[in-house]
Amino acid sequence: MPKVEIYEEIYEKDEVKPLFEGDFTFLPRIGETISKEMGGYFSYYKVVQIWHREEGETGNFQTCMQVEIID
Repeated sequence: MPKVEIYEEIYEKDEVKPLFEGDFTFLPRIGETISKEMGGYFSYYKVVQIWHREEGETGNFQTCMQVEIID
């Protein structure tokens, strides 16, 4: 599966940068939790939205996921 762009917050601007990118053997579903090692410890995120964005004129789609951090 191609890389998935992970976003923490989604805005109406065009210049939103992903929090990180990830390689998944399968796409997590909404409501599931993913963890990412960041700075020597794990951060846990709940998946809240998934969408596929078309990349310009190529016709290729980029998978994107919105997450929220779990404290």
